[in-house]
Amino acid sequence: MIEVRELSKNYNGMPVLNGIDLDINDNETLVILGPSGQGKTVFIKSLVRLIEPDSGTIRYDGIDVLTLPKRKFIAIQKKIAFVFQDNALFDFLNVKENLSLYLRMHSKLSEKEIFKEVLRAIEFVRMNEEVLDKYPEELSGGMMKRIAIARAIIQQPCYMFYDEPTTGLDEANVEMVVELIHKFKKRVCKFEKRVCATVVIVTHDIHLMHAVSDRVVLLKEGKIVFVGKKEEISEESLHRLYDTGVRDDL
Repeated sequence: MIEVRELSKNYNGMPVLNGIDLDINDNETLVILGPSGQGKTVFIKSLVRLIEPDSGTIRYDGIDVLTLPKRKFIAIQKKIAFVFQDNALFDFLNVKENLSLYLRMHSKLSEKEIFKEVLRAIEFVRMNEEVLDKYPEELSGGMMKRIAIARAIIQQPCYMFYDEPTTGLDEANVEMVVELIHKFKKRVCKFEKRVCATVVIVTHDIHLMHAVSDRVVLLKEGKIVFVGKKEEISEESLHRLYDTGVRDDL
């Protein structure tokens, strides 16, 4: 479980996160929904310490990670994977090297064992070995997203974070991302030796929210204004909340 209390972050004196309190339950898929500029990405990056908040607490299974030195946070960090909006693949590495890098740095597996894990990850995202020698610039947007997801799941994490995973994708690739999010939930976390998949997704994509969420959080100006089931959210309520025309991408 992730417990967030009084989480705040300012930039240039302006509040981006404003005293957020939230519990993220084990094995749930939580979607943080809202248009751009509401603090969603700052929040999700704060949860994994890619951004250091100004105040508050974030507890993973009772441990306040914000009080841990970076070197002690590594043990928890190994349970966490993050899929970036821009995929964040290394453009000077081919797909095989991108996927192998984490295991080379954080495991004692042999090269043969690492390659087996790479093949499993590629199979997970429904791709084949032909892609392994390609570089990111040779891949389509949908292929890069699938490789980014493969790189994340190769860690066998307990916690998976996605930042705007469907942005810029066509309908077929959006459906593929939906499928992979559901599929990940059935994997066994190597740290817990059981099915233990907590998923947190930041998105402005209403279709994705409806397709995958167990609970939904709405952020407005850095504050949580709603936590509940997707069935409780209507297009009319979103229109009123954000004072914007209702579109499929919010």
